[in-house]
Amino acid sequence: MARVRIQYLSDAEKQFVHEQTVRVLEEIGITFNTPQAIDLLEEAGAEVDRETLTAKVPWELVERCLKTVPRRILLAGRDRKHDRYLDDDEPIVFTTDGTATYMYDDLTGERWEGTENDLRRVMRLFEGLDEVDMNWCSICPRDLDPITQGLEMAAIGLTESGKHLQDEVRFLDQVPYFVEMLETFAGASLKERPIYSVTNCTIAPLQHDAEMTEASMALARAGVPIFVLPMPLMGTTGPMTVLGTCIVNMAELLSAVVLFQLAAPGCALVSGVGSAAAEMRSGLYLCGAPEVGLINIVCIEMSRFYGLRTMGSTISTDAKATNHQAGAEGMMTGLASVLAGSECILAFGLLDGAQIVSIAKTVLDCDTVGAIRRFARQGPIDASTALFDDIREVGIGGHYLARKSTRTFYRGGELWQPAVWQRAPFETYIGRSLIQDAAAKAEEIIAANAAAPVDDDVLAQVRTTIGAYRATKV
Repeated sequence: MARVRIQYLSDAEKQFVHEQTVRVLEEIGITFNTPQAIDLLEEAGAEVDRETLTAKVPWELVERCLKTVPRRILLAGRDRKHDRYLDDDEPIVFTTDGTATYMYDDLTGERWEGTENDLRRVMRLFEGLDEVDMNWCSICPRDLDPITQGLEMAAIGLTESGKHLQDEVRFLDQVPYFVEMLETFAGASLKERPIYSVTNCTIAPLQHDAEMTEASMALARAGVPIFVLPMPLMGTTGPMTVLGTCIVNMAELLSAVVLFQLAAPGCALVSGVGSAAAEMRSGLYLCGAPEVGLINIVCIEMSRFYGLRTMGSTISTDAKATNHQAGAEGMMTGLASVLAGSECILAFGLLDGAQIVSIAKTVLDCDTVGAIRRFARQGPIDASTALFDDIREVGIGGHYLARKSTRTFYRGGELWQPAVWQRAPFETYIGRSLIQDAAAKAEEIIAANAAAPVDDDVLAQVRTTIGAYRATKV
């Protein structure tokens, strides 16, 4: 079976990146910012500084912890038909991205701060798109109670869609309420049915966020998969080279591997690539630059070198509207991560450095994902696809339209078919635009509301759990 792949780093170059990463861990160290982490690291043999909450992490300890990271990871859906696995033999998992501040109407150009209703609409759209395997709550509703916002967003996400949900949990005191709520939705322990995963964002350069880290440690013990997402930006919080930024990324990642495997040995853990570039005049986060594609390739190759499952950050854009730039940047970064071998890909719907959600772009990104899936799909290189007998029968100057193999392979998907991209004759699209068609399709899917309903008693228990957390803050 053939599959298109790329290799950027030679074996010698991977070894060099590894050696530089180890030097960072052993000679400079990482600030963990929480005594809980320092206790675990000191007990495991790391050299710690309790005053600065910093540890120098020896390679022997990293290597030991890498061995306990599982290779096959279940990302369960509330609805079991949406269960997905990260594994070599499984299809690539494509997930929506998050969390944006604004919604955007591609037809009017209007931009506004996200609301609860926007989040519900977006999650219904994600549920109805087959290309979306798992979800983020891609828009942050500004009209929710800030105290319970995280819990309420997760509840909305799991109510409006049956797919696996991922987001951040920033506060340790929320963890028991999150676990209770998630297990109510799952109808089982999270160790059995992990319907929710969290991203743990390190703080570049070479630090961990204290409260998010403590929350992630507790969630890992409860069975929640952890996606570690270092985010050094080339030129500001990362060095002004692709390679230097990747080395900072990998040092932060491996320090998190050690911490979470010490806290919850054998916990599901994925290497996410959040590293990108800074726009040097404004300091803005760039997620569509060619350097971002290269950063993803290097970090994915190095994560695979360490035996870790990976999530690439792609198919987003720095464009301010759904336009040629958005499509070009999305395809470039998407192909980079897929061809580097990532098992999970962040994608779908975000504009302006992941600040804006567009439902029209979400639908168009599904065609981008479909094209990438087809491009990267394995295919046999043998007599079954060589079709020599057809070539002989048709001979010189004939055609293949009447051949049985043409019908069979066409119906089997040999020629990929987009849902919205324009392939029909020119006259078909007179008076219509790609954006109009995508926006109309999105509205149809939202109205159809395809998610399996949640039982009333489950929703009542979820409301009780959220109310109980709110009561602790009065």
